[in-house]
Amino acid sequence: MSEQDKIQSLREALKLSPQNPPLRLMLADALLSLGHAEEAEKEYREALALWPEENGFKEGLCRAFFRLGKYDLALALIE
Repeated sequence: MSEQDKIQSLREALKLSPQNPPLRLMLADALLSLGHAEEAEKEYREALALWPEENGFKEGLCRAFFRLGKYDLALALIE
């Protein structure tokens, strides 16, 4: 399965189970690992709105900010 197929499969699975934090984290992480930092940022932000205490989303969003050159936002999130 290609990485693009993996992302498509994760998106399809989220349509069936939109309230699944691990699934959303897998999608956001996959997007980030493929260099789609803007899309990953969007997924991490949406997930944090639903599950603000999940550290995995905060860490991922911080990585996305860093890759996008949003260093101030990354630092603010760490604090």
